[in-house]
Amino acid sequence: MVRVACCWDDGLETDIRLIELLKKYHAKATFNLNPGLAYPSYRKKAGWQFPEAPSFVNRDLAVNEWTDVYRGFKIASHGYFHADAYRVSTEEYVYDAVEGRKFLEDLFQTEVPGFVYGGGAATPEAADALRNAGFLYGRTTQTTWRVEDCRNPLLLASSAHFRHDDFMDKFEAAKRENGVFYFWGHSCEMFDRQDRWDAFEQRLAAVSGDPETEWIDVIDIVRK
Repeated sequence: MVRVACCWDDGLETDIRLIELLKKYHAKATFNLNPGLAYPSYRKKAGWQFPEAPSFVNRDLAVNEWTDVYRGFKIASHGYFHADAYRVSTEEYVYDAVEGRKFLEDLFQTEVPGFVYGGGAATPEAADALRNAGFLYGRTTQTTWRVEDCRNPLLLASSAHFRHDDFMDKFEAAKRENGVFYFWGHSCEMFDRQDRWDAFEQRLAAVSGDPETEWIDVIDIVRK
């Protein structure tokens, strides 16, 4: 048996296409949102564009679309303004994280116990402060072969990014050990290129089609 979780950052227009695939394969997911970077009712051009895909325009979803688009999925705070723990004080960083959580809990009318570090900038000081603020986990951009061995859930590592070459190797390793396989990414990294979407769908189909797979939410990794 292998327990599988995934999460996706930034609240992007391409999440709509991603969610179609997740639903097709009955996959659970958590979406990590930053309210301060999205317009209330207009899909704006995101700050992250791709020179290698000049025809593709990466856009943020409008906030007034979120409840419909993400219905049925878990939500985590990605900070209100996607603050960088290396560039602001710990006090300011946690304020940003908590303000994001407050906004999301009010919008979605559900608990938001998880957090994802903006840009992967995670520090021990921020982790301690986030725990004191009531967060149950904080996902970093670090990877590991054994997610379940994480000693500090506020510095939670994943198994792989969804496009990593060792993605399936780590899935098979987790399955052999009755462990956890946890992957993450940004849906915009597939641009509008069909080959990238097809490659991800092949991986998703393999994981979800394995009779030993049990889909879980990210919070289930740390919540006993």
